[in-house]
Amino acid sequence: MIITLTGKPCCGKSTTAEIFCRKYNFERIYAGAIFKEKAREMGISTAELCSSEKCIEIDYEVDNFLKSIYETRINDNLIIESRTSWSFMPKAFNVFIDVDDLTMAERLFNSDRTGKEKPKSLEDAMFQCTVRYNADVSRYKKIYNIDCDNMENYNLVINNSNLTPEETADKIYEEYLKFIKNK
Repeated sequence: MIITLTGKPCCGKSTTAEIFCRKYNFERIYAGAIFKEKAREMGISTAELCSSEKCIEIDYEVDNFLKSIYETRINDNLIIESRTSWSFMPKAFNVFIDVDDLTMAERLFNSDRTGKEKPKSLEDAMFQCTVRYNADVSRYKKIYNIDCDNMENYNLVINNSNLTPEETADKIYEEYLKFIKNK
């Protein structure tokens, strides 16, 4: 069964997904990798790409790819890390990872990002995260008419501000087992 995973920037989605997949024998499909690669090819940051006109074209490309995975692999053990996949995968277990703003900014500031992706200060990290998240929510509302910020869209909302990635992965698995038991 498919688990979709989304959340705020720097909430630990990727780290959690990697741990989850390794520990519980799931395969990870990471939509963000496509965006990061496109941004690198264009010589701009991911944030710059997400605020450009080209972004909508890439959104459609990525989401069509994910829809084909959902249609052909619904019964496989997959984690699909994507901002929008919950909206077109109704039978999936849809998870949103939340994090408080300060922790989000600290995680970005202390990350190993370089170049245009590296914030100059904690305040800059807070600004980058906030702008990116708000731009994503606004863009998906505009192009798909969905509200990524409405927590009622998800089967599980977990705040991991004070959890390790391992604890977050374990909590997701625990709730996932409850979800599939009740289906």
